[in-house]
Amino acid sequence: MKTMTATFMTFHYPERSFAYVRHVGPYMGDVKLFGKLFNQVAPWMRSKGINNPNAEAISVYHDDPKTVPIDKQRISVGFVIPKNIIGDREIAVMKIPEGKYAVGSFEIDVDEYGEAWDSLFAYIKDNKLKISSGLMYESYKNDPKTHPDHKHLVDICVAVK
Repeated sequence: MKTMTATFMTFHYPERSFAYVRHVGPYMGDVKLFGKLFNQVAPWMRSKGINNPNAEAISVYHDDPKTVPIDKQRISVGFVIPKNIIGDREIAVMKIPEGKYAVGSFEIDVDEYGEAWDSLFAYIKDNKLKISSGLMYESYKNDPKTHPDHKHLVDICVAVK
């Protein structure tokens, strides 16, 4: 770890609606890909009357990169939206389930995401939590371009029981 800072906790989140686009294939470290995916969802949100520049940006990880071939790994990238909005052919909407999550809040460099995930899994193990069948996702808290050191402020959330 170079400069990563982290805090850990468990937190009960309510159910939330999430507007997203899905990507299948390589994604790790591809900042341009994530930007492209977020930029597909943002205009759709505006067309639905959602003009919230502070909407929570999330990437959901559906597959374990240690067991699923890279060309089959799925991610869903988008924003939390009001519950009354429905998806269409362009942008899908899913529920992020209510429940207990292990949360690691990190201030990291772009190349420290893997270490951040590893440290959250260590927290889960050390605290005798069990990973549930729920979601694993990253919730982004800033635009790294606006941080003086270009750090990424991110919460990594793993559903636990």
